[in-house]
Amino acid sequence: MNRYFKLATISVMFLLSVSICASAGSTDNFSGPLVGASGTESGSFTFSSTTGFSNITLSFAGSTFGNVNASNGGGQGSCSNGSCSYFWQTQVLSAGGQKDWVWDVIVVYANGQYKDFGGISNSNNYGGFNYMSVPEGGSGLAYLLMSVLAVFGAIFVSGKNRSATPTA
Repeated sequence: MNRYFKLATISVMFLLSVSICASAGSTDNFSGPLVGASGTESGSFTFSSTTGFSNITLSFAGSTFGNVNASNGGGQGSCSNGSCSYFWQTQVLSAGGQKDWVWDVIVVYANGQYKDFGGISNSNNYGGFNYMSVPEGGSGLAYLLMSVLAVFGAIFVSGKNRSATPTA
């Protein structure tokens, strides 16, 4: 009975360490090339499971659209099955005096990974982007904690399995 209690304790600690990295609020940055147009895009947003999305910015640079900046204050978004999403669009005036439409969809998954996709367009051109985060970096402490728990759990289990065997 005592062995099962210790195994349950280790399992609960592991689940708690996994949930720590998934529920933490963070500011995420991304950048990459525009697809369908000459130029690059970059952006950032902040997400917290309690307050939602905030400080959303997008910047486009290149010969097709010039330098265009758009921002949105954010909001709660919609959440379902541990994932939250937020959609916004706005019309901005480019440096050449042309009106450009900017739209953006952000999805934050339960594991902390996110996807940001959207685009910019005017009457003549369209450029899009599709960025998916990689769950590496930024959560090093959580991975270290899980590794330590796994090592100590293995040491504990292997210590229980060892018993003095009589030699003949």
